[in-house]
Amino acid sequence: MAKLGDFRCQGVGVGSSLSLLIVACVLSPSTSADLGTVQGVQWSPHIEWTVDNSTWSGNAFDVRAMVEFTHASSGDTVRTGMFFSGGNTWAFRFTATRTGTWSFVTSSDDDDLAGHTGRVRVVPNPRPDAHGFLKRFGNKWGWEGTENVFVPQLVMWDTIVGDSSPRAFYNKPALVDRKIEQFIVGHGFSGFHLPVVGGRWFDLDAESDRVESRMTDPDPLTFEALELLITRTHAAGGLLHIWPWGDHQRSQTPKSLTGGMGGVVDGRLQRYIAARLGPLPGWSMGYGFDLDEWVTASQVRTWRDAMHGHFGWHHFLGGRPVGPNHGIDHTRDAAWNRGLDYSGYEHHRPTYEVYVAALNATPGQPVMSEDRFRIRAKKYPKKDYSEALTRRGLYHSTLAGGVANIWGIHPDQSPGGIYTHRAQIKTYSVFFHEKGRFLADMVPANHLSADSDTRVLLSRSARSLVLYRESAKAIHVDLSSMAGPQAGVAVDTKKAYAEIRLGELQPKAQTINLPAVSDWVLAVGLFGDRPGN
Repeated sequence: MAKLGDFRCQGVGVGSSLSLLIVACVLSPSTSADLGTVQGVQWSPHIEWTVDNSTWSGNAFDVRAMVEFTHASSGDTVRTGMFFSGGNTWAFRFTATRTGTWSFVTSSDDDDLAGHTGRVRVVPNPRPDAHGFLKRFGNKWGWEGTENVFVPQLVMWDTIVGDSSPRAFYNKPALVDRKIEQFIVGHGFSGFHLPVVGGRWFDLDAESDRVESRMTDPDPLTFEALELLITRTHAAGGLLHIWPWGDHQRSQTPKSLTGGMGGVVDGRLQRYIAARLGPLPGWSMGYGFDLDEWVTASQVRTWRDAMHGHFGWHHFLGGRPVGPNHGIDHTRDAAWNRGLDYSGYEHHRPTYEVYVAALNATPGQPVMSEDRFRIRAKKYPKKDYSEALTRRGLYHSTLAGGVANIWGIHPDQSPGGIYTHRAQIKTYSVFFHEKGRFLADMVPANHLSADSDTRVLLSRSARSLVLYRESAKAIHVDLSSMAGPQAGVAVDTKKAYAEIRLGELQPKAQTINLPAVSDWVLAVGLFGDRPGN
């Protein structure tokens, strides 16, 4: 058994707010394996311990050690790995999903890493908006902690910083905070999409994302960069969606590693990702792109299952198939997605009907339309977007029931990837998410309107609904099933957020007249305890 003692904990500053403080607990050689008791906060920040291990041999990244946390009152357990952090130091992390006392014990074939015990006393998070890991609510995306559903509308990180390498934001908290302020706060996006990490998993300073057979060990500096982006984005209420790999024709995949997919190097990286990033809430992964060219559905599921075997906490893992690029038939591609945590598709300019079909193809599974919907200089004119199509796509994907998307505007169209009409994106975000108008039990209910092009989302409790219609000055709706008069508001989606009060709408079929021809979204009824908002 390891001889331990001189146990101490300290705050490691990765930000100015409580949610970005990591509690680091360090062990030095002595005579006791009891690591004592530390205080923690539910959801964030995570807690980290480091342990000295002077007797290790071989490849440090192949040393196996596990930690099992047990919640005293419920008996819930979390099992997570230790990871090598340099020199003679190993570390392990914990994020509390419950308040109360957790105890832990370590195990390993390496005696210096085995048999250590300790406790964490977890108190409620003081932030009223504190949330934990991504969670599934039927086929909707949501957050633990707040138990709120939302539609992930992500912006391409590489278009807003001009570089996809983690080196571009390594040890640059001010840059990350600036992009959060611009795109999550200012635009209203739900988070970021980070494209191919590839070879930079193994070398932060690699000139490209190409994977080389000489690459063997994870680069801790790459993980420091990812931790910075994940924790600060999560603290701001957002998520990071990562593509660990890309396209094999560009040598961006684990097939180029010694041993290939699932080989010794790939397995080493999987364990390191799970041990180091697994305890951090606020991220998901899609295996890569053009997957049909280099990997099978079974191989993606094997990767997914292996990662979950290492995780102590749940993360959404998937990998988009080749289509459907057009049309609403998702049969073949839905089969690819079975056994994954979400359904990914490569839609090209999906319509409302395509989004609905995607959600119906795999009932009970959240969906991401995982192509990147870009505004750029006529590269793919039948596929790429305009700002108007972007705005409408936000509403189509939400009114269909909540499909996640990835958006971006190329810097050659707008410096820094900033949308010219960003106030319109913010209007969408305010209407649905800041005002709490996207609810867990909402389903499409277009039969409640006589308009062929009005889209309706209805709460199953029949206490609230959302209406959306484009290029219109009036919207028809049948409210006869509502329990008495209901308050309503209308918002012009082409303008900065402003509500037009519709007064008390009677429980009957009616046409609601609006001030001008535009694309309109309406809220009718109670949303939580707030009429119409």
